Amino acid sequence: MSIISNGNAPVVNRSVTIDAASGPLAVGTLDIDTGELDVITPPDEAAAMERVFALLRHHGWPVGVEVLPLVRGGVDVAVVHELQSEVPDSVSRGVEPQRSFTMVVCTRNRPEQLARSLPALVDLLDDDRELIVVDNAPRDDRTAAVVAKYGDAVRYIVEPIPGLARARNCGLRAANSKFVVFTDDDVVPDAAWLEVLGATFAAHPGAVCVSGSVMPMSLTTSAELYFQEFGGYQRTFEEQDFHLALDPPPSKLFPFHPRLVGTGANMAFRTEALASLGGFDEALGAGTPSRGGEDIDIAVRVLMAGLLVVRQPSAVIWHGSHRDESALLQQLEDYGCGLSAAFSKFMHEPKFAPAVLRRVPAGLYALLSPNSQKNDKRSVDYPNELKRAEFRGLRRGPLAYRSSRRLARRLDREQLT
Repeated sequence: MSIISNGNAPVVNRSVTIDAASGPLAVGTLDIDTGELDVITPPDEAAAMERVFALLRHHGWPVGVEVLPLVRGGVDVAVVHELQSEVPDSVSRGVEPQRSFTMVVCTRNRPEQLARSLPALVDLLDDDRELIVVDNAPRDDRTAAVVAKYGDAVRYIVEPIPGLARARNCGLRAANSKFVVFTDDDVVPDAAWLEVLGATFAAHPGAVCVSGSVMPMSLTTSAELYFQEFGGYQRTFEEQDFHLALDPPPSKLFPFHPRLVGTGANMAFRTEALASLGGFDEALGAGTPSRGGEDIDIAVRVLMAGLLVVRQPSAVIWHGSHRDESALLQQLEDYGCGLSAAFSKFMHEPKFAPAVLRRVPAGLYALLSPNSQKNDKRSVDYPNELKRAEFRGLRRGPLAYRSSRRLARRLDREQLT
């Protein structure tokens, strides 16, 4: 274990590996200051588990993750004392956090998931913050009914044309705050989520985008564990800056490294800057033939514009993942399709294509080598069918993007008539 700096905050930087072969884990948060473990796994499931995947908290802020033995439903006091001895008693948070945030949640025909997410999001509201739910091409009024329970606290907007990127752009246009943060309809934010994002923007006045980390809400089934092997939670809690002037670059694929700078489930922007970049590409994302890739695309476009992206792992959301392998297979195929759709777009842009071509060898290594950063955490038992699903998506992406681009243009023409 090492303690490193995350801006002005200490970070517990442990090497943590999750694999299905080691069995299920309880999930929770450990307060380093008090030794209190809050297990979020249902008690009937947690009772049979011997280990816990714990988000470590210090003075209210997430500072790391660790897999720890469960001792009578808690953590051994010696482990807590070790952590306490290696972090300072007090922490300077630096400048006053930015507070003006619009949270945008895009949803489509998933009222049950949204109903579980909204209470924690609403708890973050104050006079400087707003919450918008964008209902994307709804089949019925069930989502509207869920949102209506919160009265004026939550703004409800319908985007009638299917597509996650369109829904996000709808939320962007409606945002009244200096910063806009996008998340999914099946997440629970950490209580310090917006405070950490605001502090990071304040500490980095030139940052256009700040991305946070996504923690698993459950690690009970093999599908949930395999998803972590595929590339789930944040591997390091060290804050990182990303911009084209980095020397050396953080990876041979940079700035085209998928997920290096974050994921669309936890990504915040300066509202005016994102709008000036044109928002999200509506030919990408779930709900289109491309199936995804809009978050990779916007991150690359921010970086290629010479702007700063900050990855701030202490800005945490908890995210549910698929509990059965059939749904996971479809998810990984969609990820592969979205990834290659985004790269197909880059190859058709003169500004991007030469840079992408120079990175083809590194990209093939990342995809195919068991020793690449993408694959080195996978166990020997990682199913081949999951690998095949991802590659099926990768093969489909270029044609899918062409179809998606044609569809987006047709829809745009129809809106003008």
